Amino acid sequence: MQLLFAFDDGAATLVDIHSSLLAHFGRQGPWHHLDPVSQLVLGILGGRTRGFVSLSVLEALMRRFESWEVVRDASYDEVRKTIARVTYADNKARYLQAALRQLTAARGRLELGFLADWSVDAALAWLERLPGVGRKVSAATLNFSSLKMKALVIDTHHLRVMKRLGLLQRQANFMQAYSQMMPRLPHHWTAADVDEHHQLIKLLGQTTCHHDVPACVDCPIRRVCMTTRR
Repeated sequence: MQLLFAFDDGAATLVDIHSSLLAHFGRQGPWHHLDPVSQLVLGILGGRTRGFVSLSVLEALMRRFESWEVVRDASYDEVRKTIARVTYADNKARYLQAALRQLTAARGRLELGFLADWSVDAALAWLERLPGVGRKVSAATLNFSSLKMKALVIDTHHLRVMKRLGLLQRQANFMQAYSQMMPRLPHHWTAADVDEHHQLIKLLGQTTCHHDVPACVDCPIRRVCMTTRR
């Protein structure tokens, strides 16, 4: 499939899209930035689960166990019961405790602040060696947390919207989408801009560019969308 846009490295296209979405939805945030380990836990909990459910389960874990060290050392059944409302709770309880144990073994304690001194690519690769951590979780740990690193979080909404726009090939997965989209980000964008871009695209996917029947007539970026031009 040939991409619709051919502006240099694609940055001009994303700036145009971003500006249109800002005009339509308004500024997003400000957001509360969790510490990196808490954001890692939230990311592991969040797959295929609504955001408000993931957050409430994160809060339940913090109330029940008081620290991530206690979660790490608790019985599997206790953790699984506490996170029962998230999708695939059985697997996520295993991944969560295994990731916390592996992090402790590697660093001697539960902390990720050292990643602030690393390149984004190196930090992503290190995080993705932890159980249950793929590109979405690793990028969120870097970008959404107090680390505030420039890593684009691509979720199912972002993937769908970018494919419909013609900025990604139809068969692109999350890892491929990240590799293709990161070089197109405007060089002047900060980590906060990248975060807001994610939030705006996600909001478009939730409200307009639906999975089954997109409401193209209401889309603020329909003029540049390959799908609406068919």
